[in-house]
Amino acid sequence: MSKQQLPYAITLNRFLEFVDLYPADPNESAVKECEQWSVQKFEFKDHGHITLPWIGHFVSLQPEDGNIKLSIIKKGCDPSKDPNNGIVLQCAFNKQMSWEAFCERAVSWIEREQGRILAVSEQYFQELAKQLAHGRSFAILHNLREILGFDLFVLNKQLEILEWAGGNELPENPLPFISPKRSLPNLCDPAEELFSGKWAEPFNVPLTWYPLLGGQGILGYLGMATSLNSLGSIERLFLDKTATLLLLELAKAQCVQENERHYHRDFLFDLLYNNFDSLEVIISRGKLWGWDFSKPHLVVVGEIPGFDPDSPQQEIFEDIMSEIMSVLRSYRPKTICLERNGQIVMLFPQADMIPANLWIEQAQTLLRPVLKLLAAYPKEHQLSWGMGNLYPTARSIHRSFQEARSALELGQLFDLNEPLIAFQDLGVMRLLYRLDRQELEDFRNEILGPLLKFDRENNLALEETLLVYLTSSTDLNAAGEKLFLHPNTLRYRLKKATEILGRDLSVLENQMNLFIALKIGKLKTLWPE
Repeated sequence: MSKQQLPYAITLNRFLEFVDLYPADPNESAVKECEQWSVQKFEFKDHGHITLPWIGHFVSLQPEDGNIKLSIIKKGCDPSKDPNNGIVLQCAFNKQMSWEAFCERAVSWIEREQGRILAVSEQYFQELAKQLAHGRSFAILHNLREILGFDLFVLNKQLEILEWAGGNELPENPLPFISPKRSLPNLCDPAEELFSGKWAEPFNVPLTWYPLLGGQGILGYLGMATSLNSLGSIERLFLDKTATLLLLELAKAQCVQENERHYHRDFLFDLLYNNFDSLEVIISRGKLWGWDFSKPHLVVVGEIPGFDPDSPQQEIFEDIMSEIMSVLRSYRPKTICLERNGQIVMLFPQADMIPANLWIEQAQTLLRPVLKLLAAYPKEHQLSWGMGNLYPTARSIHRSFQEARSALELGQLFDLNEPLIAFQDLGVMRLLYRLDRQELEDFRNEILGPLLKFDRENNLALEETLLVYLTSSTDLNAAGEKLFLHPNTLRYRLKKATEILGRDLSVLENQMNLFIALKIGKLKTLWPE
């Protein structure tokens, strides 16, 4: 079947032509506006109504002074709630007849046309079902493209492209797009289930989304290279028929993918927690999924600060995760990405080892498409990122993963205003992070004990004052601005701290010991109770 073989829709002008009515209304613009409209429901006063199985307008007819009065309510509107939201036409008979004869003639024609359209659509449905039985799966989109005359593609709910039927308006290979979840409307009204989308890059072709909605919610999306206004009732009917079959295929594919993801996650969790006996096992297991673990991998971990996986935010996080996966498939297809307890873990394969001074630059380049995507989200949904060191062998990926998590935690703890924190840039903090906690606590009390006791009793915040002063390179003005203190007030606090500690703050060794002890205080907030 081709587009030329699509059945004609039941439009207002075809209906008027068959029942020998012509508009006697002087408002020609109103007539031209509505005569090509498809009709979903006809209501004949005192003679019942006919509802057709497709999207269209509502037409009410009643006799009036020997003519027929047509009230046309636009699709998506409720005539019982807003009967005036439409167009009224006065129509005259070409050949005079009674209201009863007119209704009988009109109903007969509508039923014949409905039967003709449904017969063609059922034939199409049976043909698609036969192709599915022969294993064509989502390739049935190519049949739909020939019938409707525009390109299409189908996504699963993770926004992975399962089939791309391009070649006309769209190129043969997939284009990146803005996630349909970003513009998803309220789907309570079936008439509004289609909505406009956007491409991720400038492209002069419209995009319309058809959510594939089943009993388990949205299982995927059908993307169409056409505008909403270009879709008539017959096109919608054929889309609805196809959507039923696509939903079945998506449900099957989802079961398969969930099983695959389960094995993926098990393997990757074992990798991240060093549960393999040898590099050879890692490499051979990775090959099963198309991953090359003979190469070094940059490990990056991201999370929304303060995110609770058990909160209502979980749905937002899942949407962000889906979009990140979609962007990575388009721009960084070899990246390994998974979710772990509310964190996003990425493994970027490298062709070879690169110098340490280029690690952060390389990671920023690899993350650029993701950061561009996330820039459209509100501030409270922005992610912080930590990066581990790059090691030559996959046997050390677990170590890089722990370093990336540490960099992420420490970056948030010390309010480092960088989107990506590298473990190698944390200096002495990365050493302290690995030392025995009791030894660190003992050192802190040895250096700061009297000052901590004074703070508890007097609430003067000398500990915070000292930390800001030292991290500001002992610049009084800079520290005062950060603490919102007058320089004289800051001088008084520093003098008081010197007296309590019995240490000269101008001596470098004292500064170093104090700085480490103060940093340990910050680290304590990460320790479990």
